[in-house]
Amino acid sequence: MTDFKDFIQQVKRANDIADVVGSYLELRPKGTTLFARCPFHGEKTASFSVNRNMQIYHCFGCGESGDVIKFVQQYESCTLMEALEILAKRAGIKMPETREQAQDKQYQEKKRKRDEYFAICRDAAVFYFKNFYAPHGQVAREYMSGRGFDDATLKKFGIGYSPDRFSLVKFLQGKKHSDEDCVACGVLQRGRDGTVADALAGRLIVPIINVSGKVIAFGGRGLDERTISFGKYKNTGESPQFIKRNNLFALNVLKEQKQQSALKEVVMVEGYMDVIAMYQAGYKCAVASMGTSLTENQAKLLSRITDTVYICYDGDAAGQKATVRGLDILDSAGIEVRVMSVPENLDPDEYIKKYGAEAFGGLIKQALPLPDYKLRLLENAYPISSDNLTVRNNAMPKYVRGAIKMLRQLDDVRQTQYLSAVSIKTGYSQEYLRRKLHEEQPSSATEEQTDSLSPAEKAKFFVAACLLSNQEFATLAEKPYCESQFLSDLYDYIFRCYDRGEKPRTDMLYTVCPNGTKQQYEDIINVDFSPQQRQKNELYFRQCKSAIATENVRQKREQLLARLKQNPDDRQILEEIARLNEKI
Repeated sequence: MTDFKDFIQQVKRANDIADVVGSYLELRPKGTTLFARCPFHGEKTASFSVNRNMQIYHCFGCGESGDVIKFVQQYESCTLMEALEILAKRAGIKMPETREQAQDKQYQEKKRKRDEYFAICRDAAVFYFKNFYAPHGQVAREYMSGRGFDDATLKKFGIGYSPDRFSLVKFLQGKKHSDEDCVACGVLQRGRDGTVADALAGRLIVPIINVSGKVIAFGGRGLDERTISFGKYKNTGESPQFIKRNNLFALNVLKEQKQQSALKEVVMVEGYMDVIAMYQAGYKCAVASMGTSLTENQAKLLSRITDTVYICYDGDAAGQKATVRGLDILDSAGIEVRVMSVPENLDPDEYIKKYGAEAFGGLIKQALPLPDYKLRLLENAYPISSDNLTVRNNAMPKYVRGAIKMLRQLDDVRQTQYLSAVSIKTGYSQEYLRRKLHEEQPSSATEEQTDSLSPAEKAKFFVAACLLSNQEFATLAEKPYCESQFLSDLYDYIFRCYDRGEKPRTDMLYTVCPNGTKQQYEDIINVDFSPQQRQKNELYFRQCKSAIATENVRQKREQLLARLKQNPDDRQILEEIARLNEKI
């Protein structure tokens, strides 16, 4: 086996930096150095230099510098392993496998399946595209024309049409794809009678393309009452190459814009029709979460491409709730968040059609920074400016508590800035607000744990309580790392039940954890699982589950780092650490 460090050097030797950069940018020689306009910041003069002798690049404008691997990482907005794969493929070098992978038939089969699924999606996209422009695709063309989309936009997004249930099946069979693989990757579905059919039959088709430019799934829009009765919009099912929470629609378009130094802002919308409408209106900066609440993995994808995101979800109440759910996830990923407000409960597509592209640009300019948006929501909930004195007096304490909670989430500089704003708004002195800010925070109703516990331990108690009481929303794939013997015993019991196909029981708590304290038992059994608390509990469970997953990754990473000290040249450990780093 080739040492992984040797492989990296082999890739660098086989990819001259000037040749690689020159395949992306127009390079012009000045003496012994080559220059181009920097792809990482907008500029009119060429300050991006490439030195063939030293095999490095450096921008005298923004300061970016590195070797050929880092250039590909930056330009392609990809991970180290993805950059190595791009460069290895360019040089005709086979990506190395660990000894275990090379001998693991299951791994080899998984790799073969992955390549096959991509091929199926690619072929299906070609089929749909051709049918959109066929005579029987007129219904789809008329629908998109009626929504104001021109042909150039339709071709840019590869819009297609599925004419019936079985034409795609025959086409894919003709391409030698097995029905089993086509079903597994989500393009076909199998009925109760065993017959396979197009999962999106009779629908307008929108290909979903990943950041690497590969088709991974499809969205379908119903065009008649019968199809719409099964759902106006429908995606192909999740599959090994398409996990909705790990992808965003049109991320590939953002990447193109970044590579052309044309990406000024990124706007997050809910649906792919909003993205397409914005693109045609000149805003080639939108991505869609495809109807799901924003996830941490999606935020990580965005953070590779931009440091500022404008949230533009639908103006209805559901859209506003979705906006609030996604704000802190983006903020935690180090992204500056600004929130757009679309009047009249319109979605972006409707607003652009009614008021035009220029008016939509005005909404972008008026977008509120995250703290301002949260304060506006607070004032909507608690009318502290009401003319009714009683209403105002009742609202003021609740508004102040909410504002203090928001301020605690800010860094020192922004805290000072918004402390002043809240003081002016409420009439409370900054000194009073500052005292409230630094007071000990009370426990929330959902987090009924002891104050002495760390947030991570509180999360584990709450998750255990949910699992033990068999809440419908509660699932956990991996046992958390537990320092507490009480929690360790409890999770051992829960996972033993899962292994046996049984449900864990709350009445077994004292049996499996006989040495627990009174407080520990209460932290499990006193959680409020009433129907009124379900939504709050479900949200907090997701937050706790995410925190546990992150801590598990960190613990695995620490264990690997300890092993690496004993075996510093172990490539398998290095690869595993690199993989875990991407998850943190």
